[in-house]
Amino acid sequence: MIKIWGTSFSLIGDLIMSLPQLTYYKKKHKNTYIYFVIHKKISYCAPLFFNHPDIDKILISGEWSSFNSDDFKIASECDIVTTKLDHINKKILDRQHENNRWYNQRSCIEETALMSGITDLNDTLTNNEKIPFLNKWFDSGFEDEQKKAAYTYDKVDSKRNNILSKSLAIWPFAGYGRSKNRNPSEKWWGRLVSKLIDSSINVYHFGYFKEPKLSENKRYYHKLTNLDFFNQIKISLGSKLALGTDSGSMWVLAAYNHPMIILGTNWYDNHASNFQATIPPIKKGECIFNQNNFLNLNIDEVYKKILSYGVKNENFIDKILRF
Repeated sequence: MIKIWGTSFSLIGDLIMSLPQLTYYKKKHKNTYIYFVIHKKISYCAPLFFNHPDIDKILISGEWSSFNSDDFKIASECDIVTTKLDHINKKILDRQHENNRWYNQRSCIEETALMSGITDLNDTLTNNEKIPFLNKWFDSGFEDEQKKAAYTYDKVDSKRNNILSKSLAIWPFAGYGRSKNRNPSEKWWGRLVSKLIDSSINVYHFGYFKEPKLSENKRYYHKLTNLDFFNQIKISLGSKLALGTDSGSMWVLAAYNHPMIILGTNWYDNHASNFQATIPPIKKGECIFNQNNFLNLNIDEVYKKILSYGVKNENFIDKILRF
């Protein structure tokens, strides 16, 4: 048996980008056992990877953003490790880019594989196999409290899901301040949300708990950033459409094949070519790309695109269900 330790560790988006590597190893080796390693600081995202057909064991690191001696012992006993090991000091080293401007040449998926020592990803996998995949083992949307410890009972579905299924989920801010150009401004988002609310469209806001409120309207604007990440993903997947930037969250939703519109721009330093490098593969949806920044991003254009995906305003039945 070939034991594999990896693939990426510290960021949710990077973990998603690394999923095609699992398929790669399964195709390369007949008998494998893959440890899918996640840093403790993002252990909350582990449920996303439950029931993935190519993961044999999810392993949470022994340190917050690093590894301990137990991690090193497991890694050193594996046949393939997707980063370098310091056997003298018994440490697992951080993964490194060979070229800091890799995005001008390769996609995130190709670069993440290269960092794992994989040089023939494109020769080994089909285009479809290079698309990250997550197994949706849970029910999407809101979940009401269920009867516990019963042998048989019918699951109670939340009435809120009927409204949610016609609504828009937004993940407006990416990178937690890593780049001021990575997403449209707070003002831009506020204007878009206001336009949607004026049309009686429900907007569900997801993301980091410190993100600014985009509206004071309590009827149609729902800020759910106080929820844990996994529940935010579950609820977002119950929406008609997700709108966001090239964040790890949108990579997750894309891996679940959820309908989406991504607002993209070349926010990396000196990103002068290969502009789709940071955009996840989208099976249901599209990317609205604005080169260099979002200053000229047209709100009316985005609004019309949202409506074209079937996002609807609240009708009479919805109003009854709400109350």
